Amino acid sequence: MNIEKISGWVLKGLMCLIILIFALFMLIGFDTPYEENPKMNAPLLTDAVIVLSLALIIGAIVVTVWSAIKQFKTGNTTSKDEGIAGKTGLLATLAFVASIVIGLIVGIANSGEHMLINGKDWNNPGEIILTDTSMISIAILTVLSVAAVVYSMVVKKK
Repeated sequence: MNIEKISGWVLKGLMCLIILIFALFMLIGFDTPYEENPKMNAPLLTDAVIVLSLALIIGAIVVTVWSAIKQFKTGNTTSKDEGIAGKTGLLATLAFVASIVIGLIVGIANSGEHMLINGKDWNNPGEIILTDTSMISIAILTVLSVAAVVYSMVVKKK
């Protein structure tokens, strides 16, 4: 079995698992009231979504580090592609770093604000900075990913 078939099956399996977990999250106990404030919801399967997210993040980190080490060991650091295709690794790294820096700047700017979470006033600057950084980085990288997919669909391949 070649690597493309294996990666295809892994992708399909992960997509099925993600759809299943989110369907269960939305369908089972989503409207459960929060004990301390019944006006708010406390979905039953929140832990499952968090564990799935952490597992996917850890898996992505492991595969990324493994790929970088493998590429370094084999000495395959040059790309034969010209133009933007040959620089995707560099562009992705720069986009990631830029999104983290932008998120960090915005997070630091918002760190003095108070938040109302589950009916309680919450002001922990470190957690607000971390949350803002993560959310803004995710938004930026999502927009860039969609733009890259649209670009790859529109541009004619030689």
